[in-house]
Amino acid sequence: MDYITALQQAIVRLEERGVVDEAEAQAGLRLAAMGLDCPDMPSQRWALLGFELLTALAELYPEPAPIAVTVTTVRFPITSIATQRALVRLVSMLGDGYDQASRQPQVPAQRRFAYAATAERLNAAIRGLV
Repeated sequence: MDYITALQQAIVRLEERGVVDEAEAQAGLRLAAMGLDCPDMPSQRWALLGFELLTALAELYPEPAPIAVTVTTVRFPITSIATQRALVRLVSMLGDGYDQASRQPQVPAQRRFAYAATAERLNAAIRGLV
């Protein structure tokens, strides 16, 4: 599967299940980070987004789940406008999802705080791109 198709499928799954499904949320973060793993970023703002994605992964999922995603990528997968838009959409959905999850009273307080911080970081990085 190519990268943009994987992004689109992740968007659909997050729309269906949301970030409360930890496996889907973690897979979405990992997939987004994959696209930013290149030596030549379009701008520093994209590099900041990559940093925020890696930070979110480390903080929310310190023990990564065994998620298998087979994606074939070109060397610089975020150079196309279509891929950039899909990536922004995925990360925006993650940010909004973590924001909503941070307001759920059934979620333990420590997890709500982590979700709120992640939402703020991801949404700020996206605002920096648009």
